[in-house]
Amino acid sequence: MEIQRLNRSDAEKVFINVRNISGATVSAGVPVEWDVVTATDGNAVTAAKSGSLAGLFAGITDASMTDSAYGRLQVYGYRQSAYVSGASAGNAPGTFLAPAGGILTDLTMSAATTSGHTHVVLFETIPAAAGSSATAQYNVFVKALG
Repeated sequence: MEIQRLNRSDAEKVFINVRNISGATVSAGVPVEWDVVTATDGNAVTAAKSGSLAGLFAGITDASMTDSAYGRLQVYGYRQSAYVSGASAGNAPGTFLAPAGGILTDLTMSAATTSGHTHVVLFETIPAAAGSSATAQYNVFVKALG
């Protein structure tokens, strides 16, 4: 586990080391989940799947990871580059985001609290012009530690 040292100009962040077993490269800013099927060793992750259980959310990749490679995963703190679905266009800061299909999608407050997907919060407004098919990187706050 890597915890950022005190720095007044940067937001606090926490990272862990994980191993990508997705079968392909996972880009930076992609939500991943713990793999509990192929390798239950406590460090294996795969790109978040559609309908992922909230308890399997591991964090957001800090840099691209090739298959079977180790890399850093951000589990806490402000992140300027997480992939968010264009279908989330028009959402304001504070919207809960859930991992689905390797990206983050928006949830209503009741859906987030019912499903447990309260690990990632949108930190900027997604312009309405973003379109429903475009996926881009936006500012988020990750709370997957603990």
